[in-house]
Formats: sequence, structure tokens, C-alpha cells
Amino acid sequence: MITLDLRTQHLTIDELFQAAASEAVHVIAKDGTIFVLEPADEFEREVVQLGQSKKFMAFLAERSKESGGISLEEAIKRLERTEAQTDEGK
Repeated sequence: MITLDLRTQHLTIDELFQAAASEAVHVIAKDGTIFVLEPADEFEREVVQLGQSKKFMAFLAERSKESGGISLEEAIKRLERTEAQTDEGK
């Protein structure tokens, strides 16, 4: 990761983008704030798009109201009962 300090260097936005095209770049702003600039991959773009979707956020809110499934312990017990019943049928 390279660091570009805008307190000591004058760079255009295009030059910052060029630097970040191949690797992440720490950019230190004139006020000392540090940013990381890097290309977004397809997953990151999708996350942003879904986060801005009212329909998807409503879907998630509704899903979060649903009761949970069963615990791992209960799943194991059910599986063991099913296997025992299968073994009895042989």
C-alpha cells in the first residue's frame, strides 16, 4: 500500500485514481484525515446497491422478525431419532 500525502503533494483526482488502480492507497488529506482509496469489486458495488434499496431493506426487516429455526442440539436430536427409526425399519 502506498501513501500519498496531499499536504506535501499536489495531485489531481485522476492521478489519485491512477495510483489506486493497481493497489490500495492511503491518502492523507490537507487537514490530516487519512482515507483509503481502492477499486471496488462487483460484490462491494452490489452491497451498496442493496443497501440503498428500500424494497430489499424492507425484506430484511421482515425476515428479522421471523422466529429462529431450531438449535443445533435440537437438529442433532431430530437426526438421531430419524436414524433410529430408519434402523428399526430394516
